[in-house]
Amino acid sequence: MIDKLMYLYGPKCTAVNVNGEFNDVINVPCKQMTLCEAVNCSFKLPLRIHEGNLSCIGARRSMGFFHDIDKHVQTIAGNNNMPERFVRKALQNIPVLENIRHINLGIQEYSEHEDFVDLYILYVSPAMVTQILYRLAQEGLRAHISPFFFLSVCGNVLANTYSRQVTSISFGCPDSRVCGGIESHEVVVGIPNKVAKRLVAKL
Repeated sequence: MIDKLMYLYGPKCTAVNVNGEFNDVINVPCKQMTLCEAVNCSFKLPLRIHEGNLSCIGARRSMGFFHDIDKHVQTIAGNNNMPERFVRKALQNIPVLENIRHINLGIQEYSEHEDFVDLYILYVSPAMVTQILYRLAQEGLRAHISPFFFLSVCGNVLANTYSRQVTSISFGCPDSRVCGGIESHEVVVGIPNKVAKRLVAKL
């Protein structure tokens, strides 16, 4: 599966599983990481993120590890010189996952196991986004395109794709373009496994 996705849309593609256990060795970073940093690392090696090694307040909120909404609103508003009311309303539209033990990233060899991969995260060019939207339309599907520039990889892609089972597109947040390795010509896309199968079915 992942080979087909990379053939169609480029090499920056990672397979993601939520809460799964398996026997193979997986890297569990001891250092604190942002979720977008972990996604970027997972293009090359598998790793596991959990409450203890996830640093970013936005990612912790998106994974259900942080519940102080007032502090989160104040942090985003203060860091970006935005009205708190706008931030609070925006966060209501970005899902929070529940009962998360860990997130397995970069489990590419499991991409052919039908029930193990939950979603794929890709960094792609705008031209590739056009192709994805076109293929979705052929399948009678729509993508969710986030209007918000924060919580781009963690909330608007991973959490949204997983919880709502919809292809999710984000233009990235400033932090993710530094920590997460998203380049100036790239957009973030999350694709549920069941949708990915339909996108590559004609290959």
